[in-house]
This record gives sequence, C-alpha cells and structure tokens, in this order.
Amino acid sequence: MTEAVKKYVSIWNSNDISSLEDIFSEESTYWDALQEGEAIDLLSGSIASTHRTFSDVLFRIISLKTIRKNQAFLAWQMNGTNTGEFFGYPPTGKKIEIRGLDSLTFKSGRITEIKSFYDSSLFATQLGIQ
Repeated sequence: MTEAVKKYVSIWNSNDISSLEDIFSEESTYWDALQEGEAIDLLSGSIASTHRTFSDVLFRIISLKTIRKNQAFLAWQMNGTNTGEFFGYPPTGKKIEIRGLDSLTFKSGRITEIKSFYDSSLFATQLGIQ
C-alpha cells in the first residue's frame, strides 16, 4: 500500500497520467469537494489541468498512516505558482500552498477508492481572484 501511495503522489508531481492504471483498480472511484466519479478518468483530467495551471506544482507527503490492511490516510501539501489560466482567470503569478487529507482504500494492492478532503476555496483566496 505504501508504495502505491508514493507512486500516486509521484504521478501528481510528474504528470505521468498513463501510470494511473498501474495503481488503480478498474472499478476505482474518486471523490472531493468539486467532483466524483471514476478515478482514472477524473484524475487524468485533474492532474493535467493542475500542471497547465501551476507549472511548478509539487505535492509533498506530510504523513502516511496505514490504518488497516486495506486503508491508509495521506496528509499532503501542494505548492505551485499560477502560470496558467485558472477557471477562466488569467495567470496571477502568485504562489499557493494547499494542504489536504486523502482516505485511500485498497483491494489486492490496488487503490479502489480515494476520498480527498481540502479547502477548495483556498485556491481563489490565495490567487486573489475571490
């Protein structure tokens, strides 16, 4: 499980969305404050969009705890500079820092579900577009 979570964070940092299929089950789901649905489809779009918006995006693992043999909690931090359009707003050049917590569920060593918790309003607040 730990290796799959580290690979997940690495995919966010590298924008290597083709590797999502290596760590997610076919029936995997993803949920956060703004979207929910099939994990690979949603995350492929989200990761690519994040890299277009924040060219120097970097996710860091704050802590990773295995709760049971099939569940882990990932506390993370995202940093980046807004160099691309953000929901119709032009780039601001401002830096952001967002922290969140993901609950990950596994089956047969693959991620089957992610529930991601973070304050989505911090993007607009930190970019000064709110």
